[in-house]
Amino acid sequence: MKACFLSLMILCLFPLGGCWNYRELNELAFATAMGIDKVPNQDEYRFSFQIVNAREIAGQERGGRAVPVVIYSATGKTLLEAIRKASKKVPRRINGQHMRDLIIGEELAREGMEEVFDLMERDPEPRLTTRVFIARDSDAETIMKTLTPLENIPSNAILGKLKTSGKVYAENYEVDIDDTIRGLLIKGGGPVISGIQLTGDTRVGPNLSNLEQSDVPAELIVSGMALFKGGKLAGWVEDGEARGVSWINNKVEGTIVNLDCEKKKDAIAIEILRSKTTIKAEVKGEQPFIHIHIREIGGVGEAMCMIDLTKSKELRKLEQQWNEKVKDEVTRAIKEAQDLETDIFGFGEAVERANPKAWKKMVKEWDKIFATCEVEVKVESKIRRSGKITKPALFDLKK
Repeated sequence: MKACFLSLMILCLFPLGGCWNYRELNELAFATAMGIDKVPNQDEYRFSFQIVNAREIAGQERGGRAVPVVIYSATGKTLLEAIRKASKKVPRRINGQHMRDLIIGEELAREGMEEVFDLMERDPEPRLTTRVFIARDSDAETIMKTLTPLENIPSNAILGKLKTSGKVYAENYEVDIDDTIRGLLIKGGGPVISGIQLTGDTRVGPNLSNLEQSDVPAELIVSGMALFKGGKLAGWVEDGEARGVSWINNKVEGTIVNLDCEKKKDAIAIEILRSKTTIKAEVKGEQPFIHIHIREIGGVGEAMCMIDLTKSKELRKLEQQWNEKVKDEVTRAIKEAQDLETDIFGFGEAVERANPKAWKKMVKEWDKIFATCEVEVKVESKIRRSGKITKPALFDLKK
């Protein structure tokens, strides 16, 4: 009995060799961002890596100042070939497990990016929680080369800008690799991905001189939302339409809505504290109807006019204005998507939940049906706060 037990224990040891594929830290080059472009006039991809310069980040004393990251690029007929060819330039094995940003050039996005996400889903190293960006009016390599103030590592700066703007202004929101893959599978639609744009003197961006001025010559900004159809970039939305997309997709964590006050335009700023969107569908005959219901709570953040917020009548007027403003932006976003015939909102999924039999008849032509379906938008808002004051300081003086 003892012999059998010992034999079993010994056999159990064989699959426990946990360090068979270990890599020492000094053998790895950590990529915090990856960029993918289509090489102009060639049937090849360019893969770029933003590698952390560990010695610079660690702050070791040196005779001169070095850049915090290094960009390595290589080209290939396939993405995997381009990645492997980059090993000719990098003295260490590239590791993508800590990648924060995946940036796709606009030209590649317009041609189609299914191959990109086949690799990202198939390869076990990249994390599906990595955020995705589209390099607006640029290629990914140029974006990745740009040095940024405040954050030494540009990939951290890019992601930080998206997180911050998404929470306080809602014209953009985070989309990761997993979200993008699921978006590519939507019938008659596609994902929505935030854009990253280089502004200013683009030639200065990769140089340390870009960080030596208080007014940064070349700057990366989060700009617009890219709408996709069939894996290809179909168009861009920005400003009110982009925020309308966030509202419909229930991605608004906070934003500011400006309202008119008497004859003064945009005199009152409403800060949205909570927002919840529900989407329901019904099929009448062969025509789908979509119902969007948005509930919001906010407070008065600024008032540049003489308004008495102690009166409930004034608050109700502001809430009605607020409802109309949100409805307008949502309606414009829907029209933009319908013009492009891409269901970026998941209306088709709502129709399938409501009436699976009808959906089977519509699914093949859903992009055309989506472009003509009727959408009802209902907004209910409540002002809960007015700040530390209810009347402007000069209210009584101007009576």
